[in-house]
Amino acid sequence: MVGPKHHHKSPPRIGLPMTKLKTHYDVVVVGSGYGASIAASRLSRAGKRVCILERGEERWPGEYPEDTLKCASEVQFNGEHGQEGRRTGLYEIHKNKDQWAFVACGLGGTSLLNANTALKPEPRIWNDPVWPKEIREDQALLDQSFKHACDMLEPTPYPEDWPVLPKLATLEAQAKGAGVHDKFVRPPITVHFKDSLNPAGVYQKASTLTGNDTTGINDWSKNTTLMNYIPDAWNHGAEIFTCCNVVRIEHTKKKPKQKAPYVVYFEWQEQTREGFLHEHGAPTAPLFVTADIVVLGAGALGSTEILLRSNKSGLATSNHLGKHFSGNGDFLAFSYNGETLVNGVSMGDDDPKKFEHGVGPVITGLIDYRDTENVMDGYVVEEGAIPAQAALLLRTIYQVMSEKSSKSIKTNQDQSLQEKVERNARELASYVAGVYRGAMANTQTFLVMSHDDARGELELKDDRVRINWPGVGSSRNFSRLDGLLEPLAGAVRGTYVRDPLTAATDEAVVTVHPIGGCSMGRTGAQGAINHKGQVFTGQGEEVYEGLYVMDGAVMPMSLGVNPFLTISALAERACAILARDRGWTIKYEPTLTPIDFKTPQFPIAYNAQEANPDAHALAESLKKTSLQDVVDEDGELRGLLVSEPFPGEEKYGSSSSESESEAKPSRTLPKVFSTWGKGDDKKKAKEERREQRKKAGVSFTELLRGHLSTVILTEDFDTASSQARSAGSTMNVVLTLSTGPVEEFLKRTDHRARVVGTVSCRALSDEPMMIESGVFTIFTGTEDDPADECAILYKMGLLCASGERYRFEGRKPISTGHVIEGWIKPSKVLVTVYKIENGVETVFGRGKLGEHDDDFFTQITSVRGDTTSLAANIKAIKEFGVSTIGATVKTYLPFLNELQYPEDTHTRKTFKRERPTAQVFDVVASDGFKTRLTRYPGSKGPVLLLHGASVSSEIFATTLIPHNLCDYLIAHDYDVWLSDWRMSILVADSHKQSPIYGGARDHAAAIKIVQRETGVDTVQVIAHCVGSVTLWAGMLNGEIEGVGSLVSSQVATRPLVTTANKIKQNLQLVPLFDNVLGQDEFNCVTHSSSSASTETELPADDKASTTSSNTKGKKSLLDQAVDNALRFLPMPLQEYCNNAVCHRASFCFGLLWEHDKLSKNLHDNLDEILGSVNLESLKGLVHDWCKKQTLTNTEGQDLVTPENLKRAFENVPVLLIHGSKNQVFVPEATLKTVEQLRENNLPATAMTFDYKSMYRREVIDGYGHLDCILGDKAYKDVYPFILQHLEANLATTGYRTRREE
Repeated sequence: MVGPKHHHKSPPRIGLPMTKLKTHYDVVVVGSGYGASIAASRLSRAGKRVCILERGEERWPGEYPEDTLKCASEVQFNGEHGQEGRRTGLYEIHKNKDQWAFVACGLGGTSLLNANTALKPEPRIWNDPVWPKEIREDQALLDQSFKHACDMLEPTPYPEDWPVLPKLATLEAQAKGAGVHDKFVRPPITVHFKDSLNPAGVYQKASTLTGNDTTGINDWSKNTTLMNYIPDAWNHGAEIFTCCNVVRIEHTKKKPKQKAPYVVYFEWQEQTREGFLHEHGAPTAPLFVTADIVVLGAGALGSTEILLRSNKSGLATSNHLGKHFSGNGDFLAFSYNGETLVNGVSMGDDDPKKFEHGVGPVITGLIDYRDTENVMDGYVVEEGAIPAQAALLLRTIYQVMSEKSSKSIKTNQDQSLQEKVERNARELASYVAGVYRGAMANTQTFLVMSHDDARGELELKDDRVRINWPGVGSSRNFSRLDGLLEPLAGAVRGTYVRDPLTAATDEAVVTVHPIGGCSMGRTGAQGAINHKGQVFTGQGEEVYEGLYVMDGAVMPMSLGVNPFLTISALAERACAILARDRGWTIKYEPTLTPIDFKTPQFPIAYNAQEANPDAHALAESLKKTSLQDVVDEDGELRGLLVSEPFPGEEKYGSSSSESESEAKPSRTLPKVFSTWGKGDDKKKAKEERREQRKKAGVSFTELLRGHLSTVILTEDFDTASSQARSAGSTMNVVLTLSTGPVEEFLKRTDHRARVVGTVSCRALSDEPMMIESGVFTIFTGTEDDPADECAILYKMGLLCASGERYRFEGRKPISTGHVIEGWIKPSKVLVTVYKIENGVETVFGRGKLGEHDDDFFTQITSVRGDTTSLAANIKAIKEFGVSTIGATVKTYLPFLNELQYPEDTHTRKTFKRERPTAQVFDVVASDGFKTRLTRYPGSKGPVLLLHGASVSSEIFATTLIPHNLCDYLIAHDYDVWLSDWRMSILVADSHKQSPIYGGARDHAAAIKIVQRETGVDTVQVIAHCVGSVTLWAGMLNGEIEGVGSLVSSQVATRPLVTTANKIKQNLQLVPLFDNVLGQDEFNCVTHSSSSASTETELPADDKASTTSSNTKGKKSLLDQAVDNALRFLPMPLQEYCNNAVCHRASFCFGLLWEHDKLSKNLHDNLDEILGSVNLESLKGLVHDWCKKQTLTNTEGQDLVTPENLKRAFENVPVLLIHGSKNQVFVPEATLKTVEQLRENNLPATAMTFDYKSMYRREVIDGYGHLDCILGDKAYKDVYPFILQHLEANLATTGYRTRREE
């Protein structure tokens, strides 16, 4: 059957990113070799949710190394002194004193590199009593299991009608010459010799006869498990995760919060992440996943190592664990420099078209010596192919060994001159013409599978598996094999050469078939597992019902043949019994339609709420904390298979991206992956590659270290961190952040990335916790954040191995303009941890993370692309880097940004307020100006609130902040009166020109109305800025009466301005606007040149929405010039912003606030607070009162005299409030006023008089000017002083002194 003509440039990718890992699976399979992949395939076909954890990388044909340097970079050694090389390197060599082992590391396990020979053991093998009787007595089930394995693996002999292979012909000639031609056969091998669809639905191609099987075949012909069982498992819903090195298994009894009895701990071996953590001395905390069933299929060494380590951590096992290890009697030898062409060196990275003869699959022939009287004396001899990458080294070794060999067919003395010349000529040819000529071309490889006594032991040393088997290399079996192989070499007049390692050491032997270590037995006293593969809990028959081993580790003895078919059959048998025991049905039908590797054909439905109610509840909780667009709806938390996928992600997987510029695979891909086609096919492929490049993403690792307190639970993070530090309560967080496709990441305003990793904190859990549903946002924030601040946000669930859950929220503030203390020297992450019990969240801990100033630079070193395409990765990293640098510059140097205008789209949030019914009164001043009063009745008071210039009473009553002064006083039962006097932007007469003193007349009229309506003699007043100075002027002039107590904000009798405002005075800017530019007012509100009239209903609830300004403005050239000039208005660097309204207000009055005290929501909507000021009033304020540093009447007479102060304020308690960072009026302004009041009105001899209670001054640390009223935290930092003053004077003012009617 021919596959569909789908065209893909790149091999598929069926492995999932770590962010897709679920909390729990029905089955977790460890490894991906024959046993593991069979378990994953069969149990997925039984309808179970399966997770595969593979420690190696995912590589497909076309991605295996072929040249020497690339192969060398893929070698890893595990020896006495530790691990060397990359931990996910494809070729793994275990070096031990006596027994070496060669295995593969990658998705597909050792099937990626084996020699393909599918042989059943000699039938008498099963009669050995080391096999459990259930296997010996049920041959039918075993035969059926072999059939199932063969049906999927499709072994077939090398075809008779295919080209003659010299090495195969040579082996047959050697069999004839040794008199054993009847034992020569072509064994079945798992290689495709025609283009066809295999039983798993994967399209494979015919072999190109390269002989590269043992280094990784790139022509899609080799039937590795990556070609069948693994994609079959994926196609039936299994989820695959690579670079996951399982370290141990924990068995726990089910608890109320524990989903499953097995916890699988694993290390995520992503290379850059590991290097980053190693460089910074951070321990690699294991991640974990839970399962009802765990199948270990990590190979004899891997599975045994996991169980040995688990045993050390408390998992009870049989004493036979680690014993009965066997090298399967593997023996390697050579017939060097014979007279027959062998062509036994693989092609490596050379083009097959250059070769006259094919090398062939690594094994195509076999001499079967198993018909011995004692089955343990039997063996098989197979020809092989020397890897091209090792041939140059072996060429010299063979020559030296052959010269010293005493086992040659002839000694030098017996050879004729012609023979010597010919042999020397062949050796010379191998040096001159290369390894495909001369002696090396005539060298036959003998691969022998025999029997050993399986007395090797696997043990842990330094937490790594080691093979202990003294004397194995000098055993009788291997000595016997020397004599048996010599005739084969002699048949072609070659020199018999033993395995170089064995010959060099006289002890160590190499096996490519390590088996045993978790051997079968009837009870724990005889083996480590039972016939089903279940692990014994001790020496008896009791087993862990859900813990299985299905790989070469189960063998209790050597097999005398290549073991993978037997491993496969026993795994098929174990899966069949496992399913039968649980009433499951495995569907064995082949897949008849090709896999497209985008969407599984048989996905498994999953209901998160039913499968894991706790995880679902946490997902719902996270949705309520602004993660609704990333939290999983049809999967679990950690999976995040959202209905709206994360940018650029396919729901079930996607193809990798590939670049045209990178090295192409040296073998042609099958048609379903190729771009052979012409015309439209090539155009389509090119478009597809372009789209794939858009999906390239970036990942990086972050290490956060700090402290968490479970004692201090308030928002005082400094105190919490100090307490935790003193108590030694540490928290370490290791995060790997993935952007997804950079193109999509950069489009999102919150720049959201996904997070996976661990959190270690003994205050929360004895074991490291897994991060669930982790989300990271950069250079973002909420409308409640300070105006000068954006933030890096961390939001994630934490899952303990015990089943307990927490919610982690972290916030790293980034302040505008703080370049040094900002991104390069980042602020600390403020952490809050919530404990989740029965669906209820409570604050469990607070603290701070990020206590090392080199965080920024260390993160840079861990940035990497997440595709297989070098070009795509470079492009993604470049785009990410440029964008990040650009965002950083704009954050810390905001004057370089585009100006923000009121009509620009922004977020607006309002806060509902329940107030008494408002009463509105018209006010007419003595000079005819019309203003108004708004009353909110209460039982205390009354209190009159006077605003400053260019604003309105909204500064006291705005709903843009959670807590305003008006509602604060209403909540304390005050009768609140809001005055919108002539400088209010809400009254029409604000546009009339008026002397600055005119405001006093408005206040006088307003107080009389309050007295009239309430019947009180005196009123308490809160006055801000210009409202304050005009009130003081009126009281000093005798025009205002009836003030019982006074709170003045920022200024009173002495308007002392800052240096910046003095400069503006001297520049005569107000007269310039008035006389030269012909302006009669200055408006703090400005608009973009393209502003339009748009009215949008604003929400009245707490939910954020998007709105535009409802003010239509026509922008003049003057306004445009002013706006652009004011972008560079000098001010403290950290106070720069890009808000055009804020700039204009700062230009007119000076900086009105510290940005960190203002919420972003208010700052973005300043046009609702600010407005215009008439220039006559402004001129009077700036060039009269401020310049003279005193208050005057309309005739210019100084009102601040001792007599006036005595008369107006002798019995009026005064509280002066001033922001310590005020950039309009310096703090000395109110200091001079309070000193003058005390000196003038209080008797110096009255030492018992509490002068502070009469005339008080409070300097508000960290605050500026208007933020003392509008600040987001003013209700905590400022309002209590005001309330204290009002409460202290209730006895002498307001309703308690009401006049009798």
